[in-house]
Amino acid sequence: MSSTIEVRKISIVDLDTDAIVNAANEALAAGGGVCGAIFAAAGYRELQRACEAYGHCDTGDAVITPGFKLKAKYVIHAVGPVWRGGNHGEREKLKSAYKRALELAIANGCHSIGFPLISAGIYGYPVLRAWEDAFDACGEFLSGLKGCGLKVVFAVLTDENVKSGRKKLIESRAHIFAAAEKGDWKTLEMPEQCAKFMLHREFSPEQMDVLRMGHIPQEMEDKWFWYMEGDTLYAHRSWTGCCIYRVGFRADNEHMVTVNRDPGQYGCTDTAEDLENLNRLLDFWIQPAYDHYNEWLSETSDMISRSQKN
Repeated sequence: MSSTIEVRKISIVDLDTDAIVNAANEALAAGGGVCGAIFAAAGYRELQRACEAYGHCDTGDAVITPGFKLKAKYVIHAVGPVWRGGNHGEREKLKSAYKRALELAIANGCHSIGFPLISAGIYGYPVLRAWEDAFDACGEFLSGLKGCGLKVVFAVLTDENVKSGRKKLIESRAHIFAAAEKGDWKTLEMPEQCAKFMLHREFSPEQMDVLRMGHIPQEMEDKWFWYMEGDTLYAHRSWTGCCIYRVGFRADNEHMVTVNRDPGQYGCTDTAEDLENLNRLLDFWIQPAYDHYNEWLSETSDMISRSQKN
């Protein structure tokens, strides 16, 4: 299982992750906002008794209780700092709260965890800085995981917070854990001028996990942007945004490929050549670390060879 980070518009109490995180106070008492919603959904009396067994939790630390009536098996109560201008250790304490929550999740056998944006509510932490520090903490933790993966979901309630969170995630060092989405790149739809052919190829679950992460170009030589929606992969040229391949993956390994045939967007008109090109691209794309530079060299070399033959 690969580790992932995503930002989703959903109430945290509706997540079906193994654990959800409560933006707690040091007294571990029921409060307002996210904290109040979690206590209400879990069952106030049961959760309060479980918290009273701890009595206190320092800022930057976390404790774990059962989830009671929640979908989540556990509630991890993480105490973030009150914003006091940014010069009183707020960043270190916030990152510590995230990391302690993640440590508890792994220690208790969790494969998924849902977070609110800790400290960004009544504690006054500036939202954009809260995103930056959250992703730094999660990225650092996930990078150090060995032998297991963890799915991290940030649950927010507004489109504005989804948009700002997604932007900060892509800009952060944790972007390697973010699956590419259609809105991450300026793209054009597959044109009406297209053709179809079958791709007969088997992919391992691990290879499909890599493909599902997609790819967001980072450099000029990075010629492809791709993402998946459900079991369909969309591959776009990064420079033009044109959709060149659409691949519908099937369990029987008979995958339906739609290929661009608009001469203003894509020059190839030969199905056999497209099948060869797509298989070569997939050989690169299923690698845990996509080597876009050598893929570019390989594609360029093939183009030169074909032009010389013609």
